[in-house]
Amino acid sequence: MTLAPVGICTYTRLDHLMKTVDALKANTLAHQTELHIFSDGPRAGDEAKVQELRNYLTTITGFKKVHLQLQPTNNMFENTTNANMRLNENYGRSIFIEDDIVTSPYFLEFMNESLEKYESNKRVMSIGGYCPPVTFPKNYASDVFFSQIFCPWGLGMWKDRFELVNHAKTTWSRRVEPDIVNSLKYLGKDFVRRYKALCKESVTEVELAAKFDLLATVTMLKHQMFSVQPRQTMIENIGFDGSGLHCHSSDDKFFHKANAQFRPKNFTDDVSPDQRVARNMYMIWSFSKKQNLVMKSFYLLIRYLNYRLHR
Repeated sequence: MTLAPVGICTYTRLDHLMKTVDALKANTLAHQTELHIFSDGPRAGDEAKVQELRNYLTTITGFKKVHLQLQPTNNMFENTTNANMRLNENYGRSIFIEDDIVTSPYFLEFMNESLEKYESNKRVMSIGGYCPPVTFPKNYASDVFFSQIFCPWGLGMWKDRFELVNHAKTTWSRRVEPDIVNSLKYLGKDFVRRYKALCKESVTEVELAAKFDLLATVTMLKHQMFSVQPRQTMIENIGFDGSGLHCHSSDDKFFHKANAQFRPKNFTDDVSPDQRVARNMYMIWSFSKKQNLVMKSFYLLIRYLNYRLHR
């Protein structure tokens, strides 16, 4: 098995990055993995912080090889897009984590085994390392599940799938599509609002690029594709401290701790969502707090009736 390279995009968050790299270095496959770090150029006033972080980059060891891409100017979204594009072009597959993602010791094993197993299955869009606090049925045997909600935290993708989402970005329609609205309602309550906001004429190309996760989710719906994710989370996001973009949240689902002992081995060939898990995911993505049984049953009934009515 050819191991995928790991890419990390970073700016000035040195403490977060050090924790991210240390956890990645503790992975079982770290010494066989090439690490690519993309350091964005400084905005005015951030020159010293960027240089301090770059000084640290030169000290990183513990990987097969460390590649540093030090951008001269600041352009976060172009830096991120180019990083993804470059790795996928050169290697055919890649693993990407942000500089505030702490991985479990078997994360790289899981990502590489999943990338190898599902590469030829065109119903699989990507591999995600995160699992929200889903309650799985007692008879659920697999160590993975399939979701049409794109998972960007600990992301594994192949070149052709990345190009599929990138094409969706360049051909994005400003027309709100009723079928997509109905399907998004079935995934979670907030997706439709985000989708409609992205269809406004005023949305720029940079804003589209920043919503890669939503673009990928819509693409997955259109092509009947899925994200593969572990049934226990293999990453922890340590960035919800106001230090970066989109990093303010009190939502329970974003503070799910990784299980360092979890080592997925049972990878099912049946690429289809378990409807019991999908219902659980709907509740998690629709509400920040857990609902009692009566309210959960009510919301799931409304979800089902709305979907049937608009099919």
